[in-house]
Order: sequence, then structure tokens, then C-alpha cells
Amino acid sequence: MTYDVVVVGAGPAGATAAKFLAEKGVKTLLIDKRMYPRDKPCGGVLSVRTLKRFPYISDDLIDSYSFGGSITSSSLMYKVQLQKEKPIAAFVLRKNFDQGLVKRAIQSGTTFRDGTAAVDIQRRKDVVKISLNDGESIESQLVIGADGIWSTVAKNSGLGQHYPRIGRCLFQEYPLASNLLDQYFSEKRLFQFYLKFMGIDGIGWVFPKKDSVNIGIGEIQPLVSHPTKRPHLKEAYNNYLLVLKEKKMIPPTIKGGTIQGGVLPLHPLEKTFADRVVLCGDAAGLMNPLTGDGIHYAMSSGKFAAEVCTEALEADDTSAVFLSKYQRLWKDDFGEEITLCAYILKRILKHGDEKYIKLLSKDTQIVDMLLYMVNNQVRIHDYKWKLVKRFISIYFKDILGV
Repeated sequence: MTYDVVVVGAGPAGATAAKFLAEKGVKTLLIDKRMYPRDKPCGGVLSVRTLKRFPYISDDLIDSYSFGGSITSSSLMYKVQLQKEKPIAAFVLRKNFDQGLVKRAIQSGTTFRDGTAAVDIQRRKDVVKISLNDGESIESQLVIGADGIWSTVAKNSGLGQHYPRIGRCLFQEYPLASNLLDQYFSEKRLFQFYLKFMGIDGIGWVFPKKDSVNIGIGEIQPLVSHPTKRPHLKEAYNNYLLVLKEKKMIPPTIKGGTIQGGVLPLHPLEKTFADRVVLCGDAAGLMNPLTGDGIHYAMSSGKFAAEVCTEALEADDTSAVFLSKYQRLWKDDFGEEITLCAYILKRILKHGDEKYIKLLSKDTQIVDMLLYMVNNQVRIHDYKWKLVKRFISIYFKDILGV
């Protein structure tokens, strides 16, 4: 069987790429090793800018909207709080969300096969041969790798692997009665972030949804020089639940169930394209290293990949030189944002989070600027110096007493 493009991996990146390809009349096959619908280890948060860029994300894919939340320092002494009249984020259940995106790809003309894994990718001069787990082989002009952090497409294309630059997370989706959700998180479904809990180099989160609450903790930089000084991630997660209950931040009736885990990339691969191949989402390492957010980057990179692959087919040029336009597109859109967040993360890990949260707690204008930047597709370099100047002025005024 032959296709113009085979998309490997049917998460947000792959389903988005397939949808836009099929809409352009490109003969597209979307495959995933899992049977759908399937769940995905994730907090399940969407920024408002994602909803703006992809207006076909309708209410049937959204579990709840959040109108604000809080960020608390590791000592629990300082807290940044915000609440708006309009939603600043949306929460989804990944099982429903991903299935909905796949359905939209199918409706656009994509052929979808679940329970189908790509076990080998061979790029030849005139075609790509994809060997599947059932022994079948298919051919295409291009392959889009959206198959996650352990991407077979990336490995077989010589584009590299993410290990050991990875993060880890543990979480659980707890069913909760609506009256308890309203009591603890209000009808505005206010989220909670906790920085560096128990010395973990990462964040904890509490995301209230329609009938459940997603509670997790992520170790964004697990590979440090003295790992024995840090608690085991599972131990930290259990203690995290206890502290949240003691502080009455979550209902005491919540009990630990089967904890789910996931692995996250911390940095984009140096190259996300090769002859006849492009990589999207986690496969390319496109994730916010500070917050762990990856859905926006996944869907955006999938859209860019579809655009460039369509142009490559029209030009009859599937070379790496032509496909390099894809990397320029995503770097121009959010590459500087990833770099800046990685820098902020490095500073927090080196110097601690307390003074930064204290600064933010004393100046709501900084928080509003950050929120506007995140939710309105503002390019980082247009706002970066405004933020730096504001941080400096507040630092000298409130920290040094000048």
C-alpha cells in the first residue's frame, strides 16, 4: 500500500498533522501502536492560545475551564494568585481529547489504523518503506514522526534520542463529587502549582476538572550531581498528597490509587528534519521545560509539518534542505519561548524559587504581562525586555529597599 504521507503516532501532534494534510488532499495514513481510545499520562491543560489557534477544539473536547489559580513557593511562604473574568486555561481528559482529534482527522479524509506500530523505517532515494508490527510493509513519500519521546522514526532516521535529558512525572486522576470540587476549587476551577516540593527539581500541580481532579508532581531535571539527597519521586508524591490535605488544599477523602507515570523531553533535538522525515511534539522534544506543557507545541508543530510536507509534495522535493523550512517555522513561532523557559528553570534550580515568587506576589502587573504573553501568541522578544525591566524595578524597590 502506498500513501503520500504516513504519520506515526496519533496524539495531538500526529492527529493535527493528519487533519491538515488530508484537508489539502494529501493521501494520509495515521497509525498508532495503541488501541483507541486510549489514555495518556498528562495533566491535561490547554492554554487559551491553543484554543485560539485551533478553533475546532470545541466544548465537547473540553472537560472544564479554569479562570485562575495560584503558584506557591517551595517553603509554602509565598504565593502568587490570579483570577480573571474569562477563562485562562482549559482542562481536558486526554482519553477523550485525543480521540476527538483523531475523529476530526478521519472526518477530513485521513485513513486511521490503531494497534499498528512502525518497527522499522527505511529511507530510500524515491520512497520511504515502513515495516509494521504485523509484518506488513507500506510505502510513502514522507513520514511524520509524532511517536513520542522514544520515537522509532527519530531513531531510525538518525536524528537522535532524548535520553538522558528527560524528566519524569507521577500523577493520578481522582474522581470527585461536584460539591467538593466547588468547595475546594470554586466554580472557577482554580488550579494550583507548587514549586520544588520537598527539594524535587520540578513542580507539583492540582488541576480541577468537571468530575475529577488531576494531582501530579514532575521532576523536570532528575539528573543532578547528588541524587541520593533527593527523595524518591514516588515518596515525594505521597508526601505531597499528605501536605495538601494538611493544608486543606484538597479534600481529605482523596485516597491514593494506581499512580500513573510519564517521561518528558527537556530540550528539542538539534535537528527535527531529515530526507523525507520531520518530527513533531515529544518526538522532536518540543515541550516547555518550565511548566511541562506540551500540547500547544505538539499541535502547532503538527500544523507546521503538514504545511511544509504539502509544499514538498507539490514541489516534488522531499529533501532535508526543503524540509528544513519546518524547523524554521516552529523556531520562529515558539523556539525562543522554549529557550527562555529553559533559562528561567536553570536560574530557579540554581538559586531557588523563593525570591522569584516573592517578586511576583508583590506585583500583579508582571503576572498580567506573563499571562497576556502566553495566551495571545505574543513573540517572546517583543515582551522580554518589558518583563526584565519590571523585575529589576520591583527587585530594587522591595528586596533591596532602594
